[in-house]
Amino acid sequence: MGTMHDVIIVGAGPGGSSTAHYLAKQGLDVVLLDKSEFPRDKTCGDALTPRALNVLDDMGLLGELHSIGQRINGLEIHVSRDTVITAPIPEHAIYPNYMMIVPRLKLDNLILQGAIESGAKFQSPVRVRSIEQNPDGVVIRGDHKGQSITAQARLVILSIGANIKIPLRMGILKKAPTMIKAARGYYEGLAGLNENIQAHFENIPLPGYGWVFPTSQTAANIGAGFWKPFLPWKKPPTSARAVMDDFLSSPALKDMLANAELVSPIKGYPLRIDFATAPTFSDRVLLVGETAGLVSPLTGEGIDLALESGKLAAEYLEVVFRLGDFSSHGLQGYDTLLRDHFQRLFIFSSRIRQIYINPILMNRTVRAAQKFPELKSLLINVMMGESDAANMVDLPVIRKVLFNV
Repeated sequence: MGTMHDVIIVGAGPGGSSTAHYLAKQGLDVVLLDKSEFPRDKTCGDALTPRALNVLDDMGLLGELHSIGQRINGLEIHVSRDTVITAPIPEHAIYPNYMMIVPRLKLDNLILQGAIESGAKFQSPVRVRSIEQNPDGVVIRGDHKGQSITAQARLVILSIGANIKIPLRMGILKKAPTMIKAARGYYEGLAGLNENIQAHFENIPLPGYGWVFPTSQTAANIGAGFWKPFLPWKKPPTSARAVMDDFLSSPALKDMLANAELVSPIKGYPLRIDFATAPTFSDRVLLVGETAGLVSPLTGEGIDLALESGKLAAEYLEVVFRLGDFSSHGLQGYDTLLRDHFQRLFIFSSRIRQIYINPILMNRTVRAAQKFPELKSLLINVMMGESDAANMVDLPVIRKVLFNV
């Protein structure tokens, strides 16, 4: 059947390529497969949080990002024309004090090339048809440019985003998870952009928000997304495209879009936010990034979590390859590692969304943040993933929101 590779990674997005980079640096034989030829577009909000930049810096890519992306120094939260809070990206002991917006067409290709330079092999376009686990390894069968191919490895890593077909087929995922629905488009000729990203909660069904993420001084990734509500405040939207159309026609964007041009098709996409209950491994299989449900239940951001999980997976596998135990028992510690790193974030981010992002408390929350600087700072830090999300559901915080004291 040919060469027995150490690791085959299916999916060359940020999670897959970062894992490939770190594993190849360890000297492992790593093969990275993707269904698309690169560079390729990926529907996304394109935001890189300080947490994401921290990993990309560790990979040696931060300098190149500055040449292809737009630096963001602040954040605006809009809940009405009169209720807006603005804040700089917070200072942090480890993370940069800025964000970047980098279209995935450029970002994913940059990370992939970094993985290849580190020693990973890349093959595309490969459409994986089946993954078979056996006591000796994993056999992957697929199609490459009209030809059937077979590859084998000691272990496979799935990094295929919200595509749940393979995990369901393998029995790793038992049922389709609840997802965020979102849509985005690229616009040029915009007016009034600055060095901030914008999150809009007006004219958006809650829980959900619209965004304006500048890609230059006059261009931006504009989109909208919504979650399934904890309580049925009203009939849910029919689609993310419908939510985005309402956002684009809202008074909040009227001046900005007056002379703008849509320069790409508006595309919809799902996002998995189910990490708190999602499987992360099986015999000779690990899941990273969104394939493990690692998208923020509060913001819908997933690139940072994909990069971090890729790095964690590689760190864990260094020990696994030394011991040679690729069974579920040997890989259980990977799940424990992810739970230690992310579980608390997901549990409390979900609670924050349920408590605050609804028609009753959204305005109160932002008005309280306007009045109390410490609450404003906490809110921004939690949104950036730089403070414990549990702090937002402490009684003193809830008291400030409910009673303005």
